[in-house]
Amino acid sequence: MSTLSAVALVAGMPERGWAAPAPVTIDEVVITSPSVETTTTAELAKFGSKTEVITRDEIEKAGPSADITRVLEMYVPGLFVAPKSGPFDYGTYSLLGGRAGDILIMMDGVRLNNRLYGGLYIDTIPTVAVERIEVLKGGQSLFFGTEAVSGVINIVTRHAQSDQPSGAVSVGLDSWGGFDGDARVERRIANGAGHLEMLGFASENVSRGYKPFHDKDLRQPNTDPWRSYDVTTVGGKAAQTFDERDARLELFYQVSRAKLDFVYPAYNRDTYNDRLQQIAAATFEQQLTDGFRYFIKSHVNSWDTNYTRKLNGTDGSVIVRNDKNYWGFLDYGVQGQGEVTLPGGHALVMGVDSQWYEGRDEVLTIASNTAEAYGVYAQIRPVLPWLPDWHPAAGVRHETVSGGGQATVWNVSNRYDVTPALSLRGQAGTSFRLPTAEELFANEPDDIGNPKLKPEKSTNYEAGVDVKQTVLSRPVRLSATFYQREISSLISQDSSFRYVNGTGQVETRGIDVDTHLQLNESWHAGADAGRFTQSTENAGRILNIPQSTARARLGYDSPDRRWGAEVSGRYVGTVRTSSGVNYGGYAVFDGNAYVFIDEAKSQKVTVLLENLFNRGYATSQTTNGLARVPILGRPLTAELRYGIQF
Repeated sequence: MSTLSAVALVAGMPERGWAAPAPVTIDEVVITSPSVETTTTAELAKFGSKTEVITRDEIEKAGPSADITRVLEMYVPGLFVAPKSGPFDYGTYSLLGGRAGDILIMMDGVRLNNRLYGGLYIDTIPTVAVERIEVLKGGQSLFFGTEAVSGVINIVTRHAQSDQPSGAVSVGLDSWGGFDGDARVERRIANGAGHLEMLGFASENVSRGYKPFHDKDLRQPNTDPWRSYDVTTVGGKAAQTFDERDARLELFYQVSRAKLDFVYPAYNRDTYNDRLQQIAAATFEQQLTDGFRYFIKSHVNSWDTNYTRKLNGTDGSVIVRNDKNYWGFLDYGVQGQGEVTLPGGHALVMGVDSQWYEGRDEVLTIASNTAEAYGVYAQIRPVLPWLPDWHPAAGVRHETVSGGGQATVWNVSNRYDVTPALSLRGQAGTSFRLPTAEELFANEPDDIGNPKLKPEKSTNYEAGVDVKQTVLSRPVRLSATFYQREISSLISQDSSFRYVNGTGQVETRGIDVDTHLQLNESWHAGADAGRFTQSTENAGRILNIPQSTARARLGYDSPDRRWGAEVSGRYVGTVRTSSGVNYGGYAVFDGNAYVFIDEAKSQKVTVLLENLFNRGYATSQTTNGLARVPILGRPLTAELRYGIQF
């Protein structure tokens, strides 16, 4: 039996003294939060991993009712995202030529990937709780285990920063009858031990949605054509610093209740999920001595869904196919990691983690199953006095899973700062992806599991260059990443819809390029593009991701930063499918603007125009029983939001 591996954070702690943590700088983004998650991206970036950070400002620009998928779609270079049917829905993802199951999603280090299906189910994560999103590109299985094949996305939640009671409230509407509102309160209080940070948040998003299918593609006139959603989330975060012990204890809890509607074009009348998701985490970290720091983290991710589907009978009757059938999982684990500074300034990072999992599905007929995994890893980060600008690292991880399975992976990486304006980076290593419960145990006519599946294994290579230069007294950033991945035992479906391992090898390779220009004090521009190819022999193919993507944006902020606007466009190339009916080849343009309506800049109005030219395009495909039909992307949508800080 297979399982997820445990979450393992590459985490450094800030300099001694929690009251005024040293900032971490990543590509001009300055981070001052003192949590474990703060230095994860910065540490790996220093040793050769390509990183991206989506700031709080960019999250707000993504749209008044934007969920995490929409934010990722707009702002991560090299990441392809196609929300299935608009906000708060599943989606298609690809990073560096990989699939959704090759990307690990975490929230403050808590694994969010769905064990049953391996998908990135992040549609109940509210943006009001998010401070930033960190993206690590390339193979990361050394620290993160299974699914971190093409990269890791870590959603970092907010923390209290104000010594006085403060917060914000906002409400918004969209042109499809949607309503969204959220609130946040926080305070940081000094006490005898150090400081107590308290933060609470809540959000509500309700909409009847839009029609994700052409009317002509629906088989029955009684089908509800609107894809609606109702998502409510409440959560909080508390942290206590212990100044004399250079330590910090952090607790997080979030609960989401959602009713998510789905539209099917074949005989469907009404289909929806009633979901309850709870995420909890506790972290203790300490700088024990000048040469040793560590953290211990535990987490619980609980997902419970009741699925209902009603069909139209040929005689006009209603057929209840599923009546609140259950599917869900419970994922919990403990991780520990320490970093010791050796003589000569070398650093040794060591960690262990354990994860336990149980889940079942009455809809896809996946029997209840449990599993567990244990991992141990180590990485050496040498310091070479004669090459002070070279930052190499090398490590190994061993993973064992219930049922006797095991995997050993390795990674070597480095970053060389040729000049303050030019850096070279690269990494090579191995990664693995364990089969999902669906791939092992599914029991449907068009979805047949195979308990004898072996894990996928891959060898990853990435090389890149980063340039920070000044042109005509204005900063310009340019980055390019070349990658190659060789995958063996690729899991795919054969002609009888049974999951099998490929006997050969799939090789993918590609390039991602991105740039950012500050044209003057007010105008800025950015662009990115990616291209990937694959070759295969008796090994299956990677499908449903585009061969090329491109994005561009142009923005303006007034000199006093009282108002601003931005336009952006994205292009998606051909998407190949197993049916041979391909899609893609479209471009979509968006616009957003903001204005502060008071001198103190405490009241803000934002507006988003999504799909400015009302372009009809397919985010994916399905069948209506007669032919393959497109699942449509969101049409022209206007959203307006008012927010006030106090």
